[in-house]
Amino acid sequence: MEQIRHTFDVPVKMRMRGAAEPRQATLLHIAISGCRLHAPMSLDRGTALSFEWRLSNGKLLDVAGVVAAQYPPKNGGAGYEYAVALEAMGEDDAAALAREAALLVRSASARSFDTGVVDISQFTNYRVPDDVRVSYRIDNPRTFGIGRACDITGNALRLSCPERLRANETVHLAVRLPDGVLNVHRGNDDELVTAPMGTRQVPRKMLRQPFQEIQVSGRVVGPAKDSKRRDAYEIELLEISGIARQELARYIHASQLARLH
Repeated sequence: MEQIRHTFDVPVKMRMRGAAEPRQATLLHIAISGCRLHAPMSLDRGTALSFEWRLSNGKLLDVAGVVAAQYPPKNGGAGYEYAVALEAMGEDDAAALAREAALLVRSASARSFDTGVVDISQFTNYRVPDDVRVSYRIDNPRTFGIGRACDITGNALRLSCPERLRANETVHLAVRLPDGVLNVHRGNDDELVTAPMGTRQVPRKMLRQPFQEIQVSGRVVGPAKDSKRRDAYEIELLEISGIARQELARYIHASQLARLH
């Protein structure tokens, strides 16, 4: 497999032959012929596995392959990294995979500080009360709409929409966070500053980069009142991707700074 310079950090649920339950893993890199995964358990070479990967257009792609090699994690952390040889896909699925991989490479390259310096757990106790326009989809019955999100945290938000949502229902969200809050990062573009709640330093211009659209899924906890006492639904965010974690952390961090100035 090609040398990996940037990782995608996409959470996936990995199924293994003979295992009753799927296991959590992280997709680090993917191409037509192979991918690289991080998982907590040890797998032998030749182990057959598969995982579902939801593309940015909402399509669910079933990816199957076998373990070709096992490596220690590059960062020295827990678990193992695996090179996985993928089974051949249909022409349409292969084309969709190639487009998605190219998109993730561009995103990871442009934002090299990504989640390595973002600990989203630091942003779960502060809610940003500002309203953000959000597109949503529910699947039963399939419905698309535009709503309003507010009280955003690192792992939840409150959603206002015309549909009546049921507790534990899954809702798929697409949102581009407002760039205006990034004006709080004042100063020289190339000056090194500490990234949100991280330990590494990055050029200030990286914190000022416009937000990119993120797509997340969430579980409806139930009806709630938002911070402005409006009717809404409490949404618990599920399996947040690396890019989504990064953008949420940047947004919440900048909002906190703006309220201090």
